[in-house]
Formats: sequence, C-alpha cells, structure tokens
Amino acid sequence: MRGRPIPLFFLLSFVFCFTFIAGGVSRQKPGQPEQHEVKVRLVLVDAIVTKDGKFVTDLTAEEVEIYEDGKKVPINSFELVSFGERRAVPTEEKIVPSPPGVPRKQLVVVFDGISSWTRSLKEGARRIVDELVSLARMGNEVMVIQLSERRGLHILQSFTTDEALIRKAMVRASGTIWMDQSLDAAQLLGEVGLEATDMMEAGLRYAEKVQPVLEEEYLYIWRVRFERVLGGLFAVANLIKDIPGRKTLLFVSDGFPDISGKTIDSKVTEAERPGTVSGARSPQLDIRRETAPVRVFDPFNILQKKKIPSAEEVIRELIRFANAHNISIYALDPEAFIKYLLDTTAEYGRMEEVKQSLEFRQRDRLSRVQNLRWLAEDTGGASLLGANKYDQFASIMSTDLNFYYQLSYYPPRKEPDNAYHKIDVKVLRPGCDVRARKGYTDYSLTEERRLRLVSAFYSPELFKALPLAGEFIFFHRGADKFEPWMNIALPTRDFILQRGLESGSLSFNLHVWVKSRESGESAFGGQIPLSFKLDSSFREMLESTDHLCLHYKGGEMAFAGKDYEAIFALHDNQTEEIGTSTSILTLPDFKKDREGSIFNCILGVVVENPAGGKRGFSLSKEDGGLEYENLKFYPSVANRFGLQEDASVFLQIHLPAEESQVSPQFSLLRGEKTVQSIQGEIIAEAWDKKAKVWSGLVNLNLQPVMPGEYKLKASLPVASSNRLLTREVPLTKLHY
Repeated sequence: MRGRPIPLFFLLSFVFCFTFIAGGVSRQKPGQPEQHEVKVRLVLVDAIVTKDGKFVTDLTAEEVEIYEDGKKVPINSFELVSFGERRAVPTEEKIVPSPPGVPRKQLVVVFDGISSWTRSLKEGARRIVDELVSLARMGNEVMVIQLSERRGLHILQSFTTDEALIRKAMVRASGTIWMDQSLDAAQLLGEVGLEATDMMEAGLRYAEKVQPVLEEEYLYIWRVRFERVLGGLFAVANLIKDIPGRKTLLFVSDGFPDISGKTIDSKVTEAERPGTVSGARSPQLDIRRETAPVRVFDPFNILQKKKIPSAEEVIRELIRFANAHNISIYALDPEAFIKYLLDTTAEYGRMEEVKQSLEFRQRDRLSRVQNLRWLAEDTGGASLLGANKYDQFASIMSTDLNFYYQLSYYPPRKEPDNAYHKIDVKVLRPGCDVRARKGYTDYSLTEERRLRLVSAFYSPELFKALPLAGEFIFFHRGADKFEPWMNIALPTRDFILQRGLESGSLSFNLHVWVKSRESGESAFGGQIPLSFKLDSSFREMLESTDHLCLHYKGGEMAFAGKDYEAIFALHDNQTEEIGTSTSILTLPDFKKDREGSIFNCILGVVVENPAGGKRGFSLSKEDGGLEYENLKFYPSVANRFGLQEDASVFLQIHLPAEESQVSPQFSLLRGEKTVQSIQGEIIAEAWDKKAKVWSGLVNLNLQPVMPGEYKLKASLPVASSNRLLTREVPLTKLHY
C-alpha cells in the first residue's frame, strides 16, 4: 500500500501563499463542537528571599509588595514552596487556590557547544558533574541538553536522579565540543597574500591587511553562532515552559557577543575588564555601532517584526519569553580568566599574528560576559562567574532548588496586549535581599504560536507531535532557474484514523523554510493553509492507503549552488501541536561543476494524465504533480512500495559534456553492499542543451525485490570523463 496523492475535492482550502500566520484559534479537540470557557488570568511571580546569604522561611504576605509598571497590585496568593512541604501563607483577602500542577525539584542543564571553547567546557565539566551529582543525591532531577554545531539541540539525558546516567551525559556533552579556530590568523594569510616571513618582518603591514579580514571573519562566524545559540535557548524554553512551578535552567557557556554592531573599544579601563564584571552594561563604555542592520535572528521573520532586530533585542526577547513562563536562567562561565589566552601562544606554537587575533578576541570578551550576566539576572537567576563560581554554584543551587515563594496577582488587563510589563517585588523586612523576574510579556495566543514556530525552525527535532515526512526538490527549469517543489506524506493511521474523529474538519498550516546550511540565511519560505472535511468518503479513502501525500509548486526562482536544509513544520490550528520534518539538499554550481552530477533522484509513482500536457517536463499548478504529455508523476516522499507495486524515478542530471545517449543504471544496496540490480525503462526524457541538464522519467521493476529496507542507487557512466555519477535514496519494499 503506497502513499496516495489527495484529490482536490477533499480539500476545503488549497492555496499557496508566502505570508505567515496572523491569527489565533482557541484550543480544543479537532472535530468537536466549539466550547466556551472562562479563563482566569494570573501572573505568577517566584521570589528567592535571603538574609545574610540564608533563605528566609518565615515571611508573611503583609511583608511583601508587588508593583507592575510602577503601580502596586493586590497579591492574590502567597505561598512558600519548600520541597517536602508547601505552605500557604494567609493574606488579608480571600485566598484563591494555587494553579494546578505540583512543582518538582528539577534542574535543566544546557551545555553551549556552539560558542564555547573545548578546553573551557572540559575543565568545567569536571567540577560541574560533581556538583550535579551532589544535587541528584539530594533528590533533584537533572536533565542534560547540548547545543552543538553538528546536531543542533540534543537531549543527552532526560530528567533523572541516577548518578551514573548524569555522569555519562556529562562526558558526552564535554567530549564532543568543537575547537574554536575562527580567529586562527595563520589560516587567513593566503586570503590577503602574505607569507609567514612577511608577517615576522612587518607587524604594521599585518595589522593593516589581516586585522580587517579577522574582524570580518569573526563577525560572520559569530553571527551564525549567535543565531543558533539563541534559537536553541528559545527551543529549550518552549520545551520546559509547561513544567509546573519555577523552572531552573543552568546555562554553561563562554557567552556570546552583541554581534549586531556593538564592539567594546580599547578605552575600557582596566578596572572594567573581565575578572570582575563591574563595568557590565556600563554607560561609561565607549560603544561603536554599525550603521547597516544585519538580520541576526529569525531569517524568515516568523515573528513578523516590523524592523530587523539587533542582537540586543533578540536577547531581550528571550529574557521576556523566559519571564513569561517562570524560567530562571543561571549562567555559568567555565572560563577562569580570558587573559590566559594570551599566555598560551607558546603552547600552540603560534607566531605574532596569532597573538593579534587573540587580542582581538579579548576586546570582545567583556560583551560576552555581560550578556551572560544580563540573561541570568533579568530572569531571577544568578550569574556564576570568576574564581569562586563553583562555590557559588553549590551555595545558590542548594537554596534555590529547595525554597522559593510563589506569588500571584491578577493583571490589570482583561486581554493580552503583547506588551512588556515591569515587575518589582519589594520585601519590607529590613536586611532582606530578593531575586525575582524583572517583568514579563503578556503574550497573546498568536504571539505564543509564532514563538513556538521560531523554536521549531531552530530545533525541529523537538517538535514531533504530528507525524510528518517532507521532501523539498529544486526542480530545474533552465539556466540557474528552479521551481520549489514541496511534497509531504502524512501517515493516515497515526495522523487521523487513531484520533477517533468521526466528523467535523481539520485545519492546519504547513510552513516550509529552506536555508543555507553554512550561513543559515533564508533561501525560500512560505506557508500553505490546509483543511480537511471528515466525511465518509474521505475516511474511506484514508483507510485504503498508508500515507496521504500532498504536492505543491512555488514560483520560479534563482538558487545558488550550495548545501541547503529544508524544514517542514505542520501546525494544528485547533490543538496547537507541531510536527516537523527536515532534509538536506545539495545543489551543484553548474559553472564550476566540470564532471557532472545527479542532483535530483526522486522516487514516486506514474499515473495517466487525462488532460494531457506539453512535450517537456513541467509542474502542475493544480495538484503539484510533474507532467509530461499524457503522464503525471507524484513523489512518494516516504518511499514505501507495496508487494505488487512498481515504482518510478525522476532524474535530473547535469552533464557538462553532452552525452549522445543517457542510460542510467539502478541497483539496491543494504549497507554498502549491492544485493540486486533493478531493471529500468526510460518512458520520458528531455534535454536542456543550454543548461546541459538531462531530465528523465524511468519505470523500475520491483516485482523481484524481497520485502525489506534498501537504498536505491542510480548510476550513470560518463564516457567523456570516464567517471561514474551516482546518487542514493532510501527505498522500502513492504510485505503486503
């Protein structure tokens, strides 16, 4: 049983557009009658109150005041949360029961493997793991997450108190971090035409020619890393935001600079240099700002911001999102002191130019430290910096994970306004110190949805509530012109039938984002609204197939030859669930591709095209199928074929030296071993002589193939270069 293209009459909405979501829907089960509920809006505020470094356990509600935007608000509830005990403290007014959900002693640890040095994390991990194990022995559940260049956001260990599992996760987190070489000047000499001997003899010449290259390279690399780290933190916040009570997040990182245009000038005084952060965010610092805005986050503008946000604004948005969901961030900088960088040049055998690059890094160190401190202190957490940070960690965590006050009040507004509101918690008892979030954004459902979609874009692996397979194809149209060809497969049993819905309708939005794998810059993006009417004929159709396949085409565009990542995100407008699918695509640069390449190898099925078509391949505007005269081809996406089914494959091959005859060959692989040859018959082909691209549709005979998991290998011998072009795609032969 294969996937089936869906007939148009089953769709209530079948429109392709390039806009993003701009509307909210109340949450309810799909297919059910609309229900009207009265929701009570409460603002929760968690406060850590200490005196002489010890938590104060006997506060009364009369000793605490809360101010929103400078105006005092009545406290609705006041509760001491002490693990092992939850004690409600009476107020003058009637106490309303606390929000549902029992808080647990939990700590989320996030290792920043994108913007941190390997040595820093490895050395820090030895101390951190001891502290985490101590917390686990006291009953605190620990989750370990890693942000990495290669895997993105990866949960190494879910919540546990098991010492062995925590240690194992910490080894994985600290043992796979990249070694930062972004400012390795020795690798940049060739770019400016300087030899090592020149550098030794002409320091000024180095400063004039290499330093601008270093700074440009530095800002580009850190723009990419900044975006990935902040996107990962947004995703972590979305992951834990629904946990009851105060959410504690330990962020282990060297920090990240404000790469949107701020650099710290050399006029910073020695007293304000790292070692202490007394100068952090000080107005006395001489700050320079670039005039040209750079999109450092949300390249597809999912958040629908009217202007390009700076890095500082992105950090502020993360703080406000964390505050809106009672997430307190504790920032731990594993570095001892940045000056050690300048003392270890002999260890690496560097020349004078490396010292220059390290000095450039040191000038940026202050902004990285101050951003960590800002992130922590504005979310009611703490910044753990300096030589005594691990002692601070043990002291602060032993208190904050065991005690806090939870207060609530009614916001002055009946409806969310998407605006930021300042919160100030004052303790009237003399000598007390209080840590609490500094404010919150009163998000609407629409804005929350956008933030979830941003998280799905940066960390799609976390959003798997809806089963989905997607395939994005660059369909070659001529020269450097391509049409985006988008295809999805929805497993009918898991997606619809097992939900037990008998009638009504389903409403979704399919988001498609394609970005450069190297820079993260947007290449293509769009939204497709989907609606299905759940009637008997639609259910009958679903029960006859494994997958429901949908196909779409976009407008002709120019794409550069490079590696891309395609992200599909399907959003259920009724349940707010999100499912994602990703794929990696490589598009050759035809001008530089001297040997040729198979850049499209798409498995699918061929059916008759009653309407007929042109002699040549084109994508249908009506149903997204590939047309050639009386034939129509649909990608299968899931690449699953029944026992009695055959398959077809659509190929597009760049051949710089035009071949007299193109005869691709096919075989099945298991692992790297060829297990069977497959007979193929070309049923349609076309040459684009100007672009030197051959397109062909081939029928494959799968009848002799035994059920199992395979890779289909397409091969083409090129006579002019005596080379063999190959491309592999997964293929499953079902046993029914």
